[in-house]
Amino acid sequence: MTAALLDEFKDAMATLAGGVCVVTALDADGTPRGYAATSVTSVSMRPPLLLVCQAKSSSSYEVFARCSRFGVNVLAAEQVELAALFATPGADRFGGTGFEPGEHGTLLHPGALAGIECRRRDTVDAGDHGLLLGEVCAARTCPGDPLVYHGRCYQRVRPV
Repeated sequence: MTAALLDEFKDAMATLAGGVCVVTALDADGTPRGYAATSVTSVSMRPPLLLVCQAKSSSSYEVFARCSRFGVNVLAAEQVELAALFATPGADRFGGTGFEPGEHGTLLHPGALAGIECRRRDTVDAGDHGLLLGEVCAARTCPGDPLVYHGRCYQRVRPV
């Protein structure tokens, strides 16, 4: 792949708006780990499955590649600071941010538009990323506007 093609691909993907999520898990010592993700999608309804992508270069990649459970928090438009925190390498991501244990042992944020708890089914190798496939154990939602990432910046959804 040429540098020009890589730049064109990045520019093309920046035109695709994505919902902003914080993905959480506990490491083997019970320490909370998490990262911001926009590559989250439903895969199947029967059984309910979702897919989350994570860069292999992430410091928490091995935790998520091997965890038994993980949570997906779909962020509200007001949660830009939380999204930025979880996108910052080396930041204290859980200090005072309000995450709470879900009913299946994951970490969920009460202000998120949706909290989805998953049992990890598989981690699939995909180039410089891993695809985390999870079976949904529980999901809850609350009203609000979503936070999206488009054109390399956080944005709100506006009705057409």
